[in-house]
Amino acid sequence: MSNTPNLYDVVVAGGGPSGIGAAIAASRAGSRVALIERWPVLGGMGTVALVNNFCPAHFDGERFIIGGIFGELRQRLIARKAIYTYQPLATTNPIIEPYNPDVFAEEVVAMCCEAGVDVMLNTKIATVTFERAQPATIALAGGLTLTARVVVDATGDALIAHRAGVPSTFGKEGTHDVMPLTFCYMLGQIDLQAAKAGLPESVRYDKGTGEEFYYFSGWHPVVDQWVKQAREDGSLSIPRDHISAILSVPGKPQFATVNFGRVTIADPTDPAQLTAAEAEGRRQIEEGIRFFRKHIPGLANVELVQAARQIGVRETRQIIGLYTLTAEDVLSGRQFDDVIAQCCYPIDIHEPGKDTTIMKRLPRGTHYDIPWRCLIPRSGPDNLIVAGRSVSATSDAMSSFRVSPSVMAIGEAAGVTAARAVECHCAIRDVNPADVQHRLNATGAILM
Repeated sequence: MSNTPNLYDVVVAGGGPSGIGAAIAASRAGSRVALIERWPVLGGMGTVALVNNFCPAHFDGERFIIGGIFGELRQRLIARKAIYTYQPLATTNPIIEPYNPDVFAEEVVAMCCEAGVDVMLNTKIATVTFERAQPATIALAGGLTLTARVVVDATGDALIAHRAGVPSTFGKEGTHDVMPLTFCYMLGQIDLQAAKAGLPESVRYDKGTGEEFYYFSGWHPVVDQWVKQAREDGSLSIPRDHISAILSVPGKPQFATVNFGRVTIADPTDPAQLTAAEAEGRRQIEEGIRFFRKHIPGLANVELVQAARQIGVRETRQIIGLYTLTAEDVLSGRQFDDVIAQCCYPIDIHEPGKDTTIMKRLPRGTHYDIPWRCLIPRSGPDNLIVAGRSVSATSDAMSSFRVSPSVMAIGEAAGVTAARAVECHCAIRDVNPADVQHRLNATGAILM
């Protein structure tokens, strides 16, 4: 560890769940760490894009399969009554766990600070320069320069890796199509009593918070028919055949965040295309609220409370790593000797250019492993590791592990690997994955 102000052992680019996991893990392992995030808040899609829920990658219907830093965060949210942890019936699949995005942001900043991470919000990276056997040079917009012995790319789009020449794929094999984008938002106030009377299954009770809350997610024969009829009569143009989610915010259950948009573009990393997508997404917000007022019990008087800071992006690049995870690996529940995280979330493909979603679920009580090799670029700088949804995988496999619990676990493993490379004065690919597993097991991760 150095006393030089701008020299870090590990610099993490991106403050979403994977970057948070990486930064905390590396710092706890003894590295001097900086976490760089372009928005004024940590949390990535969960806060910036208002996808404020834990899709059940962490609970396979019988047991928890993701612990570590994610498990700590979840317990902190439970302690603050900021998450609905609704346990499903034995015959159903685990459900989404909505959380309060403001409390989430507070807790992850606190966890980073407690671990000794230097958190740099409102900070953009201009360039990253890698030189063989030398620390990376990171130029920030505004003139400040950092150096890092190891860089963790947790940008979600493999931006650092791509610029450094790491080979990657983009979207689906053959077509390069990417899953559509969704602009999420918060609405209110919901009349929970009217919702309970008109659509009883949409109101639930959470004993941890003591709150009744609105929970609508997935396919519903009656509501889906309303969507179909509105599209046929021209009052609804959103290209979705169902409403993905309307979920109350813990602590203020009359307010809910909504996932009901769909915007297809060719390249979400292109600023011009992303700008156009956000304009269309905002139009869809207005249209969606009009539909809810007219059709959904309890939502007759809702208004837009808050739009997300940015549209939600599901897919862009996947690096080419030492191993590429496949849909066959996911659906067969494949186990790996170099496992660094587990996942049980379905393959969840929002079909590009269509209104449908493909869900392929794993059997209850089963999971697949994510191997350490997926985080390691096959070629490129020796001191770069990738975390989050852009690790080495096919498009279909990524559609499963792209959710917050699993990418935070991947990030934690990336942080441990980065710290180990610093400690051993070796290249990322020369770290022994068994050492990474030992550290993860010792700090509460679940690897089997």
